Amino acid sequence: MQIVMVHGYFLKGTGSNLFVENSCRELCKMGHQVNLFCQENDPDQFDFIEKAFDFNNQNSQSWIVYQNETPYPGKCHLYRPNLNGFLPVYVYDDYQGYQVKTYTNCSKAEIESYLENNRRAIDTALISSQTDMVWTNHTIMQPVYVARSHLGLGLCHHVMTVHGSCLNFSVRNSVLLQDYAREAIANADRIAFVSHFSENEFLEFFDNDLEIKEKSIAIPGGVDLQKFITLTDSSQKQAVIDSLVSELKIAAQQLGNKPNLDDGLWKTDPDIIAKLEKIDFSNEQIVLYYGKYLWTKGVQLIIAAAPLIMMDHHQLRFLLVGFGSSRSYFEAMIAALDQADQAAFIKLISHPETADGEIDPSSARFFTALLKKLDDPDFASAYFAEAKDKIAEAFVLTGFLGHNQLKSLIACADITVATSIFPEAFGLVAAEALSSGIIPVQTDHSGFSEVIKRYIDEFDDVFDRHSLKQLLLDDQLALNLASNISVLLSDYQAMSSQERQLIRERARKISVDNYSWESVVKNYINPLIER
Repeated sequence: MQIVMVHGYFLKGTGSNLFVENSCRELCKMGHQVNLFCQENDPDQFDFIEKAFDFNNQNSQSWIVYQNETPYPGKCHLYRPNLNGFLPVYVYDDYQGYQVKTYTNCSKAEIESYLENNRRAIDTALISSQTDMVWTNHTIMQPVYVARSHLGLGLCHHVMTVHGSCLNFSVRNSVLLQDYAREAIANADRIAFVSHFSENEFLEFFDNDLEIKEKSIAIPGGVDLQKFITLTDSSQKQAVIDSLVSELKIAAQQLGNKPNLDDGLWKTDPDIIAKLEKIDFSNEQIVLYYGKYLWTKGVQLIIAAAPLIMMDHHQLRFLLVGFGSSRSYFEAMIAALDQADQAAFIKLISHPETADGEIDPSSARFFTALLKKLDDPDFASAYFAEAKDKIAEAFVLTGFLGHNQLKSLIACADITVATSIFPEAFGLVAAEALSSGIIPVQTDHSGFSEVIKRYIDEFDDVFDRHSLKQLLLDDQLALNLASNISVLLSDYQAMSSQERQLIRERARKISVDNYSWESVVKNYINPLIER
C-alpha cells in the first residue's frame, strides 16, 4: 500500500517520536511504501529512510537532500516541511534552529501559519501521488492540516493516533485548541489509542461523544524486540558496557571530540565515558531511570527515596538518562543531600516552585509522609548521614542517549524506574525494560497500570505481593517507592544466577507476546487490507 505518515516532530527522544520511527520501519519491512512528513534532520541515522526532501520557504517546491540504499522491500521518503523556524509544541523544550512556543501560548494567526506551511508541503509533495492510507499522530495539529490538504478530500482512509501529551498539556487548557481537535476528529475515519486508559480519558473529555466512540480502537504501543534484548547471564554485563563505552569513544572521535555527542536538544554529557567507566556493573546494583528530565516524570521522587534505599544497599548506583528543563532542580536536590543541608533539601521538596517556576507546587504532596518523618530528629539524622558525601557519587546523570546506546544500560540494570506523576498514555518504558529482561518499578496510574498488571500477574509466584506497596499518587509515594526498590534489590541479591536468569526470560516473554511492532502495525493496516 501507499501510506502517508504525518508526525510533525522528530524520530528520536520521546515516546511519540519513537512510535513513529518504529511504525515506519515495520511498514517498510512489510513492503509498504511510506511518505513520512516530520522535522527529523538526521535521515542518515534511520535505516528505513531511502530519500529525504526539503522545501522552499513557500513549501511550493521540494528537492532531494539525502539518498541511500535501505535493506527493506518497502521504501520511506522523508519530507521535511519548511516551518520558517516556528515550531509549536505540547511541552516546552529548546529545539535548535526553531522558535519554540507551547500551543497554549500560540496565537490563532501563528497556528494558522503553521497549518498552512504543512498543508502546502503535503500538497506539493503528493499532488500527483495515490495514497491508500494516511496515518496521523496527535490530535492537533497533524490531522488538521491533513484534513485541509488534498488528502482530506475523502480519497484515502485516515487513521489518527492519539498520544497523551497533546490532550493533557494542550487541548484541555484551550477552547481554541479544542476547536481544532474537533476539526481533526471529524476528518478521521478511525481514532487509535495506545491504551484503554488513553481511550477512556479522551472520550470522557469529549463528553463520550458517540461519533468518537464509534471510531475508537485501543492498540498498544510496541517495542523493538531485536534492539532491546536480554542478557544470557549476569556475567555478560561488563562486556556489554565495555562495548557501549567503545562505541561512545568512536562516536566522539568521529565528531572531532566535540563536547556533545548530539546536536540541539538531545545533548549527551561530555564526560559520559568517564562516568560509565567508574561504575562496576558486575558488582554494583544499578537502578536506571530513562526519559525526560521533567518534574512531571517524578525524578525528584527517586532522588528523595535514594538515602532510604542506600541504608540497606551500599554498592548502589542511580543512573538518570535523559534530557529536559528540570535537570537543574534535580541536581540541586542531589547537592543538598550530599552536603546534608537539611533546610535546603526540605525547601526543595516542600516548595519546588521556588527552585523552578515551571513546577506545580501541588506536586509537593507526594513528599508529605517523608517530610513528616523528617520532623523526627533521629530519622532525619540517619537519612542525611546516609546521603552525606555519598549520594552525589551514587547518582550518575548522562544526558541524552539514543536507543542504540540505551539498550545496553537497560539490559545491565537491576531495576528500571518510571515514576511519572502525570497521566501517561502507555507504558513504553516498561515494555522496553521487559523486553530487556528487567522488571520495572512504576507509579500505578493511567496507561502505566495496564502494563503493570501484566508483569505483576506473571511474577506472583516469585515476589511477595505483601512486601510490595502499590505506588499510588498519594502522600506516601516517596516512602513506598524507596521500600519497593529496596525489597526488589534484596530479593535479587538472594537469588542464584539461574533464578535471576529465569526472571529475565519470563520478563522478555511478556513483551514478545504483547508488544511486538509487527503486531502493532498489523492492527492498524489489516482492517484496510481486508476491506
